[in-house]
Amino acid sequence: MANEIPPSGPWAGYYLYGQAGPKHRMRLGLVFTPDGKMRGDGSDDIGRFAIHGSFNGATSEASWTKAYIAMHSVQYAGIYSGRSICGNWTLYGGSGGFWIWPEGLGQLEEAALGVELPEPVEPILI
Repeated sequence: MANEIPPSGPWAGYYLYGQAGPKHRMRLGLVFTPDGKMRGDGSDDIGRFAIHGSFNGATSEASWTKAYIAMHSVQYAGIYSGRSICGNWTLYGGSGGFWIWPEGLGQLEEAALGVELPEPVEPILI
């Protein structure tokens, strides 16, 4: 997985206040370049934003600034798993989790949130 660059294009995901609670959906258009740059834009329930950051292919670490248009900026840092990027955001001492993935992998979230059921067992007749 090392040195694998995430795909450029439309991404989707969410952020959380803290590590649980309601998901705040976001849509992003991201570009990853072979020289380690990351840029893009998007929108969420706060507003539209621009993204400027970097991606380290050797460590799979991504970090960027999500700058809301005419508003504040939020710092993001996460790890690329080969399918998605998840990690934490920080702003003025506050923080929370996030998870983003290429839009084509929309089923990824549903699969991860599914409940794993135990294997069926044959009843024992006494």
